[in-house]
Order: sequence, then C-alpha cells, then structure tokens
Amino acid sequence: MYKHHKNRCLYETLETKNLLKTMKTKYILTLATILILISCGKSEKEIRIEKEIEKKKIELQKIHEQKVNIGKRKRITELTIELQRVPEIINKIEEDIKNINVFQIGRLQSTKNKQLKKAYSQLREIQQHRERLKNEIPQLEYLKTFEFQKEPDSIIKYIFESAKKGDFSDFRNLCDPYGENDGDVRSICNAEILSKRLRNELQDTFKNGRIIGKAIIEDDRAEIEFAYGLSSNKLEKMEMIKRNNLWYLYAL
Repeated sequence: MYKHHKNRCLYETLETKNLLKTMKTKYILTLATILILISCGKSEKEIRIEKEIEKKKIELQKIHEQKVNIGKRKRITELTIELQRVPEIINKIEEDIKNINVFQIGRLQSTKNKQLKKAYSQLREIQQHRERLKNEIPQLEYLKTFEFQKEPDSIIKYIFESAKKGDFSDFRNLCDPYGENDGDVRSICNAEILSKRLRNELQDTFKNGRIIGKAIIEDDRAEIEFAYGLSSNKLEKMEMIKRNNLWYLYAL
C-alpha cells in the first residue's frame, strides 16, 4: 500500500511538472508574441492610411473654417451697408418734420399733430434700429454652437421654446454659417435687430408651434414640417443643412 501511495505521488508530481512546463511555455510564447508586436508596431501601410485620414480631416476642417469666415463676412457686410444707409433715412425724416412744422393754410392743428407724431415715431424707430445694428455687427464675429444642433428637430423645438420666452438672443447662430440660406430664414436669424412690432409678430408666429411627424433626413439635408401661428393652424416646411456635423436653418 505504501508503494502504491508512493507511485501515485510520483505520478502527480510528474503531472504537475508537465503542467507547469506547459504553462511556462505558453507564457513564454505569449510574452514573445507581445514583444514582437511591440517591436514591429504598425505596418507601413497602416501608418500611411492613418496619416492620409488625418490629413483629410485637417483639410476638411480648414475648408469649413474658410467657408464659415466667408459667410460671416457676407452677413457683416450686409448689415454694415444697412447701417450706412441709416443717416440718409434719418435726414429724410428730419426734413419731413421741418416741412410738417411749416404753416399750411387750411390744415387743422389735430392733423399737424398726427403728422408730427407719426414722423417722430419713425425717427425713434430708425434711431433704435441703428443702435441694434451697431450691437449686432460685432456679435457676428463669433459663431456659437449648441448641443441641440446635433439633431435637426431640436433646433425647431428651440425656436418654439425661445419664442415663448421672447428670447431671440442666440437666433443669429442658427442660420447656415456659410451664408447660403434664403431671405426668409435670414429674417428669423436677424430677430435681434427687428423692430419691436416685428419681434412681437415673430413671437406670435412660433410660440405655439409644433412639429408634424418626423424629420426627413437625406445626407446633409433635412426637412421638417411644422405648424405655426397663434392657433397652430398653418403649416410650413423648414429645410435644414448639416455643416461640420451640426444642423442649421437653410430655407423656408
């Protein structure tokens, strides 16, 4: 019995040694493989492909930034020209006020007062517009982006929520940064320089708005149908465009 136990122990000892030897061999092979991979690194082809991809990304980003700068300069130029026309308009209104103040035979005082009231109202409005333009132009130097621009319908929802609050302060950043959007969309993005009357109209247009169905997306274009107006009884479609993975208003 002792001999049998001794043989069994010897057998288990040999098995253990063989197992340890096998494990050691596998460990050495694994370690050798890792060292070979580390020493070899990526192939020349892989490195070349990675460099080409990175180069393409840099080129696309550079093109995007150039187009954004062109769009920015275009919007700034448009508003600067508009600002330059203001003095002429002011002079015209002031001349009208002088003419109204000149005595006219047969004109009632109440008629004169109405004419003066209207002229002074126009004068105040154009002066206020001048100040809004002066404030808006430097704001266009900086393009702000937002998390909600990752989905086209989120922008429309943002417009509705902002209209409810009467806050149009970031609408200038919603237009196509390349400046290729149409005039209707531009009037939305220029909300901050609109007269109080027009801003109120814009607010009434969108504050009760709602999206109809789902956005139709094809490549870098999207189309969203929405209801607008005080009773949400009018339908319109907004065309949107993707620039550098973010969505912007494009056309109505």
